[in-house]
Amino acid sequence: MTTVTNYGIIGCGMMGQEHLRNIALLPGTRVSAIFEPDAEMAMQAQALAPGARLCSSVADLMATEGLDCLLIASPNFRHLEQMEEIARTRPLPVLVEKPLFTDPAETARLAAFRDSYPAPVWVAMEYRYMPPIAAFLKEAQAATGGIRMLTIREHRFPFLHKVGGWNRFNRYTGGTFVEKCCHFFDLMRLTLGDEPVRVMASGSQAVNHQDENYEGVAPDVLDNGYVIVDFARGGRAMLELCMFAEARATKRR
Repeated sequence: MTTVTNYGIIGCGMMGQEHLRNIALLPGTRVSAIFEPDAEMAMQAQALAPGARLCSSVADLMATEGLDCLLIASPNFRHLEQMEEIARTRPLPVLVEKPLFTDPAETARLAAFRDSYPAPVWVAMEYRYMPPIAAFLKEAQAATGGIRMLTIREHRFPFLHKVGGWNRFNRYTGGTFVEKCCHFFDLMRLTLGDEPVRVMASGSQAVNHQDENYEGVAPDVLDNGYVIVDFARGGRAMLELCMFAEARATKRR
């Protein structure tokens, strides 16, 4: 007898739809229910998962019979409140997009959730599983004899447009160093095998989003910065971020 894993999806914007495409490639899986409040995004999601039931709320989705697991790909500031609602109704294994939360004031709420939730929760820190990075993590210590300094550099294009421009605002994303760079801070900890004790950072909004306006409010996310992180055993890591570059290879002359 073939076992089918039934997914419930919360949030089907750009990232949610990417997950839908990936789930469709997995054998023995089915997206059974979707909650996406934006009508256009919901329509696009249903085209990718035509057998899924469109739900009007998280509570409506949780009432769907036969769900085996959940995926949360909603805007960052919704993640914790939605996990708490799931915990109150029907705890299931959850894959939640990064970041897990956006406001330091929510730390106690997150700890309470962690300590009481009875099912697995996996935060989608997928950079650590990319083949080049996985190979680097596997071989770095032996190749170096112990890393003391680590530099991560990302020069890339600006944030893509998302529904309502929510990713243009610190209060919804947690800020650029949380929304985009949590991957790199995760890799720093993994690579050095240690925990940070001091952070120094400088950043600004130099180029991107300065001509944008959302209901009279200008975006406040940063588009560049340097971060230096000191670790407990003496290691040090640096992040260089530029989001108004195209990440193209430079021709040597």
